[in-house]
Amino acid sequence: MNPEQGIAIMKALADQSRLAIVKSLLERSQYVEELARRHALAPSTVSFHLRKLEQAGLIRSRKEQYYVIVEANEAIFDTTLREIVAALPGGDELQDGRMAEYRRKVLESFFRHGRLEKLPTQQKKRLIVLEQFARNFEPGRRYSEAEVTGLIMPLFDDYCTIRRLLVDEGMIRRDGSAYWRESASGDRAEPAALPPQRQKGAAAMGKESKRTEIKRVYKQNRPEMGIYQLRNRANGKIFVESSPNLEGTRNSRLFQLRMGTAVFNRELQEDVRRDGADSFEFSVLEVLEKPAAGEDPERLLAALELQWLEKLQPFDERGYNNARKYQRDRERLRTRNGEN
Repeated sequence: MNPEQGIAIMKALADQSRLAIVKSLLERSQYVEELARRHALAPSTVSFHLRKLEQAGLIRSRKEQYYVIVEANEAIFDTTLREIVAALPGGDELQDGRMAEYRRKVLESFFRHGRLEKLPTQQKKRLIVLEQFARNFEPGRRYSEAEVTGLIMPLFDDYCTIRRLLVDEGMIRRDGSAYWRESASGDRAEPAALPPQRQKGAAAMGKESKRTEIKRVYKQNRPEMGIYQLRNRANGKIFVESSPNLEGTRNSRLFQLRMGTAVFNRELQEDVRRDGADSFEFSVLEVLEKPAAGEDPERLLAALELQWLEKLQPFDERGYNNARKYQRDRERLRTRNGEN
């Protein structure tokens, strides 16, 4: 038994109505309506209590014709209270759990759909947010300024501020035009020396100059376009999609998986919550060759995506893609190409 399950059991049983329902189910399996009549509760109230008990693994339910039959999970009731308490976290583990929960709440407050909405003003929260950016840097690998921009921009537009703060807080190092992270994932490096004084007026760069800088960086380091897949190792299902920026999409998708906010696909998000982010792996299926002069890269990318969807058929039991959308996109592309 893991600590989470032990805590869930204790919470589920800390209610008089749920204890009474469990006592009834230990006698025999029953319908929801039968439990409601027996305990003088509304069926909706009984359903609420049953969800709590099922989440803790104390009961199971199955459908029989038009009714749902609920039964006690006999195996879990053979567990002694000593075994449940032994599985609960100790002082250090409890503190780590509280910190992890605090981190989760901070990230959920400041990130929406996998992107940072604004930087926290409180230092403790700001460090938590910055650590999410630092984790995108592979330890020991040296990055150019353009590559750093490519890592940050999919998550936040003001890449200059994030880059500067990462260096100031010692989460990444800088030597001339090279950037790197020394620490392992989740560990903070020692604070780096303060960067040299900026030239007068550099901190007040306007929006237009930032846009110009972004365009210049992307022209110098144009991202690779292509097709990628997310594969759930737990059940073998895959999600296939095209991207105009494979590296940026990789960082964004993996971050969303860690956050449990894979809003780009509802079914996949449910599996992330059930199987965990570590069950998913990101891989590039094909990189689009550089388009020739006059070719439409968006159309080429869309056609390449349809080819991979047709090849892998990641629909229904095989994957998370929508078969109807695939058919619509295929017909739309044929119409654009003038095919019958």
